[in-house]
Amino acid sequence: MNFIQVNVRCATEFTDILIAELAELEFESFEENKVGFNAYIEESKIDFESTKAIFEQYAGLTALNYGMQKIARENWNQEWENNYPPIVIGDRILVKTPFHKTEEDFEVVITVIPKMSFGTGHHATTSQMLAFLLQYKPENHTVIDAGTGTGILAIMAEKMGAVSVLGFDNDPWCIENAEENYGLNQCSRCSVVLASSMTAIPGEPVGSIVANINKNVILKELPLYASRLNEGGRLFLSGFYTEDVSDIEVLALQHGLQPVDSSAHDNWACLVYQKTVTD
Repeated sequence: MNFIQVNVRCATEFTDILIAELAELEFESFEENKVGFNAYIEESKIDFESTKAIFEQYAGLTALNYGMQKIARENWNQEWENNYPPIVIGDRILVKTPFHKTEEDFEVVITVIPKMSFGTGHHATTSQMLAFLLQYKPENHTVIDAGTGTGILAIMAEKMGAVSVLGFDNDPWCIENAEENYGLNQCSRCSVVLASSMTAIPGEPVGSIVANINKNVILKELPLYASRLNEGGRLFLSGFYTEDVSDIEVLALQHGLQPVDSSAHDNWACLVYQKTVTD
């Protein structure tokens, strides 16, 4: 399997906007750098005309350059090894790769090999979700991780005391990547399956659901998330802009979900809800 790597040079304030636009075209992994970012997509999935149209749309608003190259799947390790620094979240969580050596003492240490999956902790959505899982620990909860990517949020949930975590993703490469990362973190209570929707995930109600995807998927799946939560269960959401929060809040309230907490970073929002407890 080959991938297309798009190297983008742009102003910092346009990085998140362009990443969101490309994500809508099924680009599945991004790595930011000092001059912009790199985006990755399977060669068979790329729509060159639509990709070009996005860059033409923003070229008049900022200095913007981009280039494309084909890379083999096995070359990915060298790409992220060259460009992937460790990340510290709130002075308490360290996300690193196996080749990072650190002697510092952190409350939580997560080791990931991101490969072509989303979820390294570098993006504002992932880092905010990790911070909220630390704050609202899913202790003794069964957890579902929707759109698991690298499996980083499932790993965090187990480290925070979840009794079991089931991740799912619609990309077979993510399944392989998540399983590898479970092993790196000695996770014995995490599992992952190939699925594109909560409708394909049978089972009893759960204590927590985490979903770091995008606005459109969340709006479509949110009623299903609500129906799968125990009373008092928590829903952690991210993958959308701050201006999208109101649309999600309206739908959440309609399905018995009450806001618990929220955060925002670089215009990316993260929300925590709790399912209403009935008398």
